[in-house]
Amino acid sequence: MSDVDMKTTVIVGAGIAGVHAAENLRKEGDQGRIILMDSDQQMPYDRPPLSKKLMTGETDDTSILLRDPSVYDELDIDLKLGVEVTDIDPERKTINTKDGSSYEWDKLILATGSKLRTLSIEGDDLQGIFYLRRMTDALAMKQHMQDVKDAVIIGAGFIGAELASSLKQLGINVTIVERSSYPMEPIVGRDVSEHFLDLHRSNGIDVITGDSVAQFNGDTMLEEAVTAEGRRIPCQAAIIGVGVTANTAVSHPQLQTENGYVVNEYGETSLPDIYAAGDCTSWPYNGTPIHVEHWDHAVNHGKTVAQNVINPQSVPYAYTPYFWSEQYDSRFQYFGHAKEWSRTVLRGSFESNAFTYFYLDDQNIVKAAFLSNQAKNALPVRRMIQQQSSVDPEALADESIALKKVQRAKV
Repeated sequence: MSDVDMKTTVIVGAGIAGVHAAENLRKEGDQGRIILMDSDQQMPYDRPPLSKKLMTGETDDTSILLRDPSVYDELDIDLKLGVEVTDIDPERKTINTKDGSSYEWDKLILATGSKLRTLSIEGDDLQGIFYLRRMTDALAMKQHMQDVKDAVIIGAGFIGAELASSLKQLGINVTIVERSSYPMEPIVGRDVSEHFLDLHRSNGIDVITGDSVAQFNGDTMLEEAVTAEGRRIPCQAAIIGVGVTANTAVSHPQLQTENGYVVNEYGETSLPDIYAAGDCTSWPYNGTPIHVEHWDHAVNHGKTVAQNVINPQSVPYAYTPYFWSEQYDSRFQYFGHAKEWSRTVLRGSFESNAFTYFYLDDQNIVKAAFLSNQAKNALPVRRMIQQQSSVDPEALADESIALKKVQRAKV
């Protein structure tokens, strides 16, 4: 084996992006050493089931592993768990870890994912208060919920909403407390936000908006949550789900960060031979840097970055953002990325909970779309967003006109 083959790639983070990057390095012919490290002690696992099937008992902790443990040996991937990186030296090409170890690398991929936003609330040291990020969090929460009658969820984002659905399925009374009047409105708009509120309430969830939890009460165990508006909510469990931010803890003065590690279309950071992939990045989408925390993005970004590690600047990352959420008996999908829009178009109806909701710019170009129980529209919607052509809004709303024909309608 040549010296070229024996080059070392170190991947920091064994989540979705890191595991797929490591696998793709081998798939694309990398015969060098691959070191995949993570601060978590658990074998690499899938995170979406933590708030869904793992919580409801439909799956267990071994079933959500990303790969069978034998795969890492078969691919000759040196997996190191419980390892926390403290600093990197881009000149010497080394990284140091908390246990005093040092690793040399030829290429470095940062796939550090995201970290939780936390709140400081009086009484938050009581037993029964949880954040959900890792498998250990989910398992501890699941164990605790066996004796819980009433639970409070702080935050009505997708994680909070999914947990509300899961806990309701377990027969627990759930109250969501959301500080904004319309949850997720900046992402999905007022109409879809109202639909979410109606959906939760129709499924027996008590949703409190425009308020926040100011205090937890109890002796050693949580007994009550008190809101800023003075509401007193009996509960034996509270879950805080107020979002995440990019984890850029592995840092260097010359490593540019802004809503994540700033990377170009090849996954390259501001430092030579250092790449970044997945949730921890800010990457160019249609000429604008964006940051998303999506499973699908982490998979595809990890794979693409691996290709560019082997053959630098060979494969630009061309990807349409996509995420999904399962709540109650519904499946929601979101394609594209729109921080603002000029008009919206509804195809279907909120009443039926089967619709596609489009976000258009001032040129009637579809920037994003939200699908509720309409998986059949996923492929034409994705194509429509990729084509970036003007469409006829009236045709878009008309379910008698196939979406593939709407794509070709110009105005």
